[in-house]
Amino acid sequence: MTTATDNATTVATVYQAFGSGDVPTLMGLIAENVRWESDWEDNFAQRAGGPAFYKPFHGRDQLDGFFEAMGANTFHQLEVRDVIADGDRAVARVALEYTLPSGGRYRDEQLHLWTFDADGKIIAIRHFLDTAKLLAATRGEDTTAGRS
Repeated sequence: MTTATDNATTVATVYQAFGSGDVPTLMGLIAENVRWESDWEDNFAQRAGGPAFYKPFHGRDQLDGFFEAMGANTFHQLEVRDVIADGDRAVARVALEYTLPSGGRYRDEQLHLWTFDADGKIIAIRHFLDTAKLLAATRGEDTTAGRS
């Protein structure tokens, strides 16, 4: 059984690996039966045609689609501001900014809810974000315009 501290360390490792493009390390932290962005009962933003990386994925073998879609973005910022863990869950507060293939620029502060199995593998993630902003950037809008 892993501890909350172990899970917080795993989450920090996820962002380090993601930031450096180290997909093999990421995949080693993820359970075979992972539920990626799929624990939403009825996600209108997903229905509205958000980007491919925002769609639900079931099972580690489907995550290539997520990493391929995220890799098409040009990242300007990926900053983990906080990780809080308790039991089998960890929450990361993340600031990020990137340009999508549509030309839209997206900047947001998000919460990422990570869930772990007894072996410390990631079995679920859910992103909490400004979905209207993400959909606008997907349409090619610059969501950073007018920021002070």
